Amino acid sequence: MTLKALHHLSLRTLALAALSLVTLCVVALALLAWSVIERGQNDLALLERVNVQQASSLNRVHISGLEGLHRLDRALERQLRPSLGDPIEALEAVESDLEEMNSGLARFLAASADYAGRDALEASARALIATMEQQLAAVRAGDRGGYRELTAQALTLSQAFSEQARAFYALADQQGSTLLSRAERQAATLGQALIAGVLATLGILLMIAVIGQRYFLRPIKTLVGHLRTLARGDLSRKVESPGRNEIGQLYAELDTMRRAFIDTVTQLHTQSRSMFESAQRLALGSEELTVQSREQQAFHAATTTTLDELTTHTASTAGFAAEAANLTASARARTAEGSEVMSDFLATMERIQARAREVDGIVEAIDAIAFQTNILALNASVEAARAGTEGKGFAVVAEEVRTLATRSADAAGEIRALLAESGRQIEQGYARSRQASDTMHDIADAGEQANRLMAHIASAAQEQHRHIERLNATLAEQTQTHRASADRVEQSARDALALEQIAEALREAADAFQIDDAPPAGFHWRPDQALVQSARGNIHRPEALLE
Repeated sequence: MTLKALHHLSLRTLALAALSLVTLCVVALALLAWSVIERGQNDLALLERVNVQQASSLNRVHISGLEGLHRLDRALERQLRPSLGDPIEALEAVESDLEEMNSGLARFLAASADYAGRDALEASARALIATMEQQLAAVRAGDRGGYRELTAQALTLSQAFSEQARAFYALADQQGSTLLSRAERQAATLGQALIAGVLATLGILLMIAVIGQRYFLRPIKTLVGHLRTLARGDLSRKVESPGRNEIGQLYAELDTMRRAFIDTVTQLHTQSRSMFESAQRLALGSEELTVQSREQQAFHAATTTTLDELTTHTASTAGFAAEAANLTASARARTAEGSEVMSDFLATMERIQARAREVDGIVEAIDAIAFQTNILALNASVEAARAGTEGKGFAVVAEEVRTLATRSADAAGEIRALLAESGRQIEQGYARSRQASDTMHDIADAGEQANRLMAHIASAAQEQHRHIERLNATLAEQTQTHRASADRVEQSARDALALEQIAEALREAADAFQIDDAPPAGFHWRPDQALVQSARGNIHRPEALLE
């Protein structure tokens, strides 16, 4: 691979190669360290087994043997002198020491399978344990002579066991020193290997840094320069790709983005011009709508004033109609009362006629009685004349009676004449009363009809008043709606003017970019001729100039 080919080497390949080399170095160092650590752990385990397990177990057997021999002597002395203590307690302690010797010997034998003097040491320890058990039996049996012989034998065995134990201790110290020396040599080897690995890794990293600086960081720095040029608005510099790797692809995509920026800026010029013209037309149309909205508001205000006056007049008419209806109802009630009075009067007149006819009958009866009385008086006068002198007084009475009868007849005739005249007058009064009653009924019917008509008029006036009030409220709502619409139209006009400003700002932003082929000349908005802060009071708006 030549150095020129590195321009086409992908970042992924280079990163994988560098990572692989570093990984190999790290893995090699890790394997070496693991091997050294593994050996060190084995040596430490061996050292622990020799120094801790074997030596401690053997040391425990040795110490328990010495303590057991001493306790056997004390147990024998306590048998001879009970005042020194309980011999059974001492014997139990000896049994415990024997058990400790057996268990310690078992642990030592289990941990020292590779020790050369293991069998001899085991035989010596078991012989000592057997002799001490015999001593324990002799003390319990009270055999002092046998105990002394066994004690001499036990001391000889204990000394032999001690020599073998010291030999084992010396061998264990020698093995520990050997293991420590080997661990030091391995640590030195590991240190040298680590230094070599670190140096190799640093060399690889240095090589990667040089390659990255020359073939990656330098192109990236150049790419940053291209980006800064684009940020300043210079789109005229073409971006050349240095290779086919990721950085080369980034260069190619950056040049594609530069060309896309050129297209966008060109479209921005065109679209900003179209936006300005559309915003200008929208502003002019909004101003016309504002004028129409103001005229519509004036018309609605006049209509509202007229409706308010009409509402007031309608309310007055409704009040007058209601008052007239109340007066008509009162008149109808009075007419009804008059009709009832006339009806009572007619009934009274009829009763008077009936009483007059009854009086006429009574007068006729009086006249008949007077006629009969007159006849009787004549008959009495005739009879008195026949009687002569004796009937003279009776004749006077008869004459008086006839005179009274005549006067009664005359009075009855006068009464009849008066009754006849009264009857005629009563008939005339009854007829006129009947006529007045009929007239009152007609008046009552007419009043009832007038009352119904006035009630209908009052109801219609009230309904008309309500409809006019609703119409007035609707017109007020429409006025508010038109006012809000006018405000929105004015806001639209202001927004259109703002769009004009935005369009000019877009054009200026597009002019900030420098491209190979300049777009057609943009337009400039003259605020002193085209800017309108508010559409109100600005009906004739001058058009903005396009340059």
